[in-house]
This record gives sequence, C-alpha cells and structure tokens, in this order.
Amino acid sequence: MGDCKDFSNYGNYNEYYTPKYAWENIKHLIPKDKIVWEACMLNSEKSKSGEYLKDLCKEVICDTKMNMLNETPKNYDMIITNPPYESKLKKSILKRLVELDKPFIIIINSMNVYSKYMREIFNEKIKDLQVVNPKLKIHFIKLLENNEIEYKPNTSFYCVYLCYKMNIPNEQLW
Repeated sequence: MGDCKDFSNYGNYNEYYTPKYAWENIKHLIPKDKIVWEACMLNSEKSKSGEYLKDLCKEVICDTKMNMLNETPKNYDMIITNPPYESKLKKSILKRLVELDKPFIIIINSMNVYSKYMREIFNEKIKDLQVVNPKLKIHFIKLLENNEIEYKPNTSFYCVYLCYKMNIPNEQLW
C-alpha cells in the first residue's frame, strides 16, 4: 500500500487522450441519428476523439477553440466526451452539463460516482444518471513534452461511462 503523504508527488495530468477503442466499446449505445458534440476539446489539437466519434455517429461537432464552460454549438442533440481529470475543472464541466440538460455520455473515474459533489451537482437530476461499466479497464494516450503521443497501458484507476438521460436498458449497463 502506498504512503498517502507521497500522493502529492504524482499530481493530476490532464494531457491524456481517449483511445479509439474507448468509444468503439459503446458504439451500440450511441444513437446513429443524433448530432454529437465532443465538448472537451479546447486546446486539444492532438486528440483524435472527434475523428473516432465521426466513425460512429451521424455528425460530430468537434472544435478545439470552443470552451464548453461558456460556449455551445448552435445545433446538437447530445454530448459525448472525456472531461479532464483535474477535480476543480471536472466539477465545473459537470455543473455545465447539468445546466445544458442534454443527454450525454462521458468517461469518468469510477470513484467520482461515489463522491459527495456528484450528489450536490446533480441533485434531483441524479435519477437521470446511469453508469455503464466497461468490459475492460480503459487506458489512455499521453501527450509527451516533445508533442509525441504514447499509449499508456498502465492507468492506475478505473473509468466508467457516465450517462445522462440516455434510458439505456439495464442489460446494456455491463
């Protein structure tokens, strides 16, 4: 077991990108007739998340200049994204998602589901949340300092797909 006093040495690192298989794992849950907004792309020019989603959706809005905390596309039906890991930013994004009140699927650390702030943020809308448990652990792609990317098959935490207003049948939650 690790010594908790050392945790501050690890820090949060938000420059991880979603691999294609993470979206392919849930392609059966993504409505084919909807316009999807990949909302957490601000300054993520190296991410291919929007490109991966275009293979699975009718249309994808993916703008690396759009700050989802204060901007939205004119026309979209739902959001599919992987928010940054850092807690303060993630909480702001979750609050914004509640405010937008559109169906969404996001990848999130499974421990966040049990946090006090999830209940505070979603309040009475928590009844509209569903958790889809992936078959295998999701690993991510890291942006290195030299702008190279590297697949990191050693993610130290488990992620789930948090869904809102998707009405997914129970048998598809696993």
